[in-house]
Amino acid sequence: MKWDDSKYRPITDKIIKSFYKVHDSLGPGLLEKAYHNALLIELSKYFKVDSEKEFPVIYETQEVSKYVPDLLIEHKIIVEVKVVQGFCEDHKAQIISQLRVSKILIGFLVNFSKKEVEFKRFDNFYEIEKNGLRLD
Repeated sequence: MKWDDSKYRPITDKIIKSFYKVHDSLGPGLLEKAYHNALLIELSKYFKVDSEKEFPVIYETQEVSKYVPDLLIEHKIIVEVKVVQGFCEDHKAQIISQLRVSKILIGFLVNFSKKEVEFKRFDNFYEIEKNGLRLD
């Protein structure tokens, strides 16, 4: 069976619109926490949003660490807020690891440091394939 993200589209569309609204309102170059808090306010108008919810990292039944994504929307989508020159491999690894640990299927990196807001969506291929779904 093929991975069908159509049930997530109304949420992801509103999240993306919120990225633009926050960026249009605040502009680029503020501290990350300002954008985090603004997104929390904006997204909370439409969804249940958890800020910095902890997910345990388990090794052989024992917790060895925690991952703490910036925002968790409807227990379905992670948003990681950045104010950086551009996304690097470490940022991508961070969101992919958060998706794997949390078993959440969709995540976004969003960068507010530029003239135009920059974002990238990531799908949790590990969970999608584990559930017997194809990506093609």
